[in-house]
Amino acid sequence: MHRILLGSAFSFLALAAGTSTRAHAQDMPNQGFQLNRYEPTAAGEWSFAVDHPWYSSTRSFAAGITLNYAHNPLALGSVDDSGGFSTYRVLVAHQMLAHLDVAGSFLDRVLLTASLPIVLTTSGEPRFESGASLGDPRLGGRVRLFGQPYKGAVALSIGLDLWIPLRAISDGFPPTSGDQSVRALPKLIAGGVWNKLLWSGTLGFLIRPEAVTVAPADLRADLGRTASELQLGLAAAYYDVDRRFAIGPELLIATAATGKDSFSRYGTSVEAMLAGHYNIKNLVQAGLALGAGFVRQPGTPDFRALLRLAYAPTKERLPDRDQDGIVDRDDACPEVKGLRSEDPRMHGCPLPVDRDRDGIPDLADLCPDVHQSPTPDPARIGCPAQPPPRALDRDGDGVLDSDDICPELHKGASPDPARLGCPQPDLDKDGIPEPHDQCPSEPIGLVPDPAHPGCPLKDRDKDSVPDATDACPDKPGAPHPDPVKHGCPGLIEVKNGQLVILRPVYFALDKDVILPASFPVLQAVADALRVTPSLTRIRIEGHTDSQGVHIYNIDLSQRRAKSVRTWLIQHGIAELRLLAEGFGPDRPLVPNTTPAGRAKNRRVEFHIVEGTGGTAIQP
Repeated sequence: MHRILLGSAFSFLALAAGTSTRAHAQDMPNQGFQLNRYEPTAAGEWSFAVDHPWYSSTRSFAAGITLNYAHNPLALGSVDDSGGFSTYRVLVAHQMLAHLDVAGSFLDRVLLTASLPIVLTTSGEPRFESGASLGDPRLGGRVRLFGQPYKGAVALSIGLDLWIPLRAISDGFPPTSGDQSVRALPKLIAGGVWNKLLWSGTLGFLIRPEAVTVAPADLRADLGRTASELQLGLAAAYYDVDRRFAIGPELLIATAATGKDSFSRYGTSVEAMLAGHYNIKNLVQAGLALGAGFVRQPGTPDFRALLRLAYAPTKERLPDRDQDGIVDRDDACPEVKGLRSEDPRMHGCPLPVDRDRDGIPDLADLCPDVHQSPTPDPARIGCPAQPPPRALDRDGDGVLDSDDICPELHKGASPDPARLGCPQPDLDKDGIPEPHDQCPSEPIGLVPDPAHPGCPLKDRDKDSVPDATDACPDKPGAPHPDPVKHGCPGLIEVKNGQLVILRPVYFALDKDVILPASFPVLQAVADALRVTPSLTRIRIEGHTDSQGVHIYNIDLSQRRAKSVRTWLIQHGIAELRLLAEGFGPDRPLVPNTTPAGRAKNRRVEFHIVEGTGGTAIQP
């Protein structure tokens, strides 16, 4: 495709150059040329005159119409000996055109365009007045070299426009509607989007034979000529892609490429305009521009108005909440900016930390500072295999494993005489062996009865607050510093080996920052721990739902559990009494199939690990 486009370009350029050479050789410039200097950008672009091309990842096809009004596009004068105008006359006062434009893109790299100008009316001096006629059709192509003009900060394209001279085919066209020779415009196009700034710049060289206006005898015809020229375009706009509008200025500068008119007031034109665009429901592109010419060649009006409508359906913009260029449906971490990865579990996620560089992220590595070695431990992720034990007494109770009926359980202070190496039975698992336990089927609880070993003090509502001190003995509650509230219902309850909170702990979205709304329930936990020293060890557990990456959720739940632990320490609870552990989505209360279920699984729990002098309450 590139070779075909470049081959066509060189052929047309050769034709144009040959035509120009013959005209100069005969010293007979063409009579008349296309007066209108405005050339619309491709249908569907967010600019009027300075190219900012789109490609098939944005849309595949667009077609539209541009109405173009020019005021005083042709005015000539005679020049006196000092170089100033002695007379000045408007030859064309008004010109109205309609440009029919189509564009299509493929391979996300090539854009082809076509534009047909229709001169609706030209008014002024009688010899220049005309009704409707066709202008020179324009064919164009753009090839993207790198970048995406509407998705990246910098993109670069090359382009070529070619005009078909209708007056070379027929003499029936007015001398202001078109040229008599082929024109070609190769150009370099740069542009992009940075934050809300849509910018573009073009640099082109228009190749055309010299032509002159059919001027009245009393005016200088050589001031109404045109030839090959250098063209520069600059544009910038505020671009809101979500609300689908853009507004900003465009500037066009052209000057004769050779001869005395280059960069002179007679061979240079400067036209500026303010343009606005709006896309209706991602289907119809509408635009309005108002402009003025400051330095004017023939064809540059002192005022111009443009109205544009185009059918330009855009491709669906998929959501990308973290703005990392990876749409949410493919992003394993849709709320955290990350990197592309061939592993779908890490695609769109930040690089995991791996301090020991053993290939196991620290979040999952049980030995984050020790390489797992060539022989990793299958039971401990990220750890090297442990050497075989040197001793044959794993529980350290003095009974060799070969003789120990309970090789992994210490025989304790009261060994079982019937089972070597085993402790005496403890059916209620309260640490009081059966021969000494007066309540063998009931745990000792948090407040033991000193008169009855192995028995708890009476507690009718089972809230771990004995009836003797329970202000509400028949209503489950929790310990409280105020005797009037001690054991009464509040924000927490003690049951089933937990400090059960009746209100959730809230955090900032995707962070471990505790929100102030959670302070009352945490204060209730702190009060209960402060007045119950028998609760010697509490495990704070963090849990999440199943959405997102598993490793990330484990880390988030761990950080949130640590935040709660820090809060309690800052409010007077000893560090040694508090553990913190995150389980991520691994221990759901209910299935994660509904929003309500996922909300219930996002929680903090307080488990009683040890109580009453080290007795295990909840493993």
